[in-house]
Amino acid sequence: MTNKAVARQLALTADLIELTGGNPFRARAYASGARTVERLEAPVATLAASGELSGVKGIGKGLVADIEELLASGTLASTDALLQSLPPGLPEVMRVKGLGVKKVRTLWQDAGVTSLDQLEGAAVSGRLAELPGFGAKTVQNLLDAIEHLKAYRGKAHLRDAVGPALAVRQRLRAAGLRADLAGAVRRQCNVVDALDLLAVGTPAQIAEALGGGRAEADRVEGAIPLGLPLTVFAATAQTYGRVLWERTGPREHVDAFTEAHGAPTDVAEEQEVYTAAGLHPIPAPLRDDPHWLTVAREPLPTLVRTGDLRGTIHNHTTASDGAHTLREMCDAARERGLTYFGVCDHSRSLQIAHGLSLDEMEEQIARVDALNAAYADEGVDFRVFAGSEVDILSDGAMDYPDDLLARLDLVVASVHTGFSMTEDEATARVVAAVSNPYVDVLGHPTGRLLLRREGYPLDHEAVLDACAEHGVAVELNAHPFRLDLDWRFVRAATERGVPVSINPDAHATDGLDDTRWGVASAQKGGLTAADSLTSRSADDLGAWLTARRPG
Repeated sequence: MTNKAVARQLALTADLIELTGGNPFRARAYASGARTVERLEAPVATLAASGELSGVKGIGKGLVADIEELLASGTLASTDALLQSLPPGLPEVMRVKGLGVKKVRTLWQDAGVTSLDQLEGAAVSGRLAELPGFGAKTVQNLLDAIEHLKAYRGKAHLRDAVGPALAVRQRLRAAGLRADLAGAVRRQCNVVDALDLLAVGTPAQIAEALGGGRAEADRVEGAIPLGLPLTVFAATAQTYGRVLWERTGPREHVDAFTEAHGAPTDVAEEQEVYTAAGLHPIPAPLRDDPHWLTVAREPLPTLVRTGDLRGTIHNHTTASDGAHTLREMCDAARERGLTYFGVCDHSRSLQIAHGLSLDEMEEQIARVDALNAAYADEGVDFRVFAGSEVDILSDGAMDYPDDLLARLDLVVASVHTGFSMTEDEATARVVAAVSNPYVDVLGHPTGRLLLRREGYPLDHEAVLDACAEHGVAVELNAHPFRLDLDWRFVRAATERGVPVSINPDAHATDGLDDTRWGVASAQKGGLTAADSLTSRSADDLGAWLTARRPG
């Protein structure tokens, strides 16, 4: 688990203690511990393994034990117990923007509100306005927040679902049951609406291993803190492969396979479903794209892996809106086994993110030169590329003049403002940008934020055609809220010869770890290491960048 993931669990525990009327000193200890863990520069897992965690100020013996439990199992038994004590709909109420723990407790204890629907009803009926601290403006803001939350109700980012899913699998396996992920999490969908797993055993045995849940004829049902339903399906050793295939889905894949090859028989291993039909096994992430079922008589591509990435080229530092210095970010990249780092702080027009002026860009270039020289003096084989994430202005022009762009090693062009565009306007703006001879990579092509904001409409085919014409790579931004380029267009990019650049868009050292989510989405799109720009060596990437420069 990352520092942020551990901090989120500790903060949740603090909120639950306060919500249930627990010891306020204990709640504050968890809240303080969460803040401390989030600010740690070293991975909390490393500190725990070395025994140094107990020496961190603000982390007492009790918290050390809890953090070790989190690192070992992905969950806290005490947190799970608190969640089980709540009305089932209350965790969703806690997610409403503008509601702190104190207000949620007031709603629960004084107004009997235990679900999102009840909250909305109380707001509309006027009951909410009768409570202290719920004035007319607050109530209207809550109604707006509820509407927004309901639009994405029952959904979560893959990043947030994987941890709880793996924790459930760990419990099942610890009880001696064969168990695997299934459903949308196994298929590595960007957004999931349920946690599905499969285990060998009876529903009663599975429920016992989980420490609870509702046992049905062929499954055990429950829920997790995200508000997602949890289902663990039961199978025998003899049916495991077939049931895993069926429960991994999606339904469209299962139906198309069955129509073409007939219903599979019971098999112990999932790959036998495909081999019995004369097909090569189709990895779970690929099954949402019907293309792969039509070509599975031939060997399928070897999908890119996190270990294939040699570097990262879209990252930020304290020069703009990052949390760590250039040297700190580069050293963190080196610690993760990477061999190069592209610094791409924001350009001058994005003042909200402290975009760099022309003079500040000159200073940035000098910092990169000095750091490359320092690494060379230290005998360190690591290269820093001087770049910028340059804003695409409303007319498609670049935020910096060409004479500055020409001096940079790389240019990532992105839209950050003016999202209210028609598809034609957005496409023309982006096509104009990638036509600039100094643009190397198109950054997060649609500007979307999953479960928060839809991206601007874009004719992906036209944009990718322009990228192919001008030799520009397209980014698959690995931030778990972006994952943009959408996986559905990865194959369209590679078929045009457009390299896909998996970048974490890291604004802090632990943000470098987000590459795993970009790789998961890239695998879903069928990306191979050969088509991954950041799988190239530093020399090969440098040669590619140099060859693209005019003149």
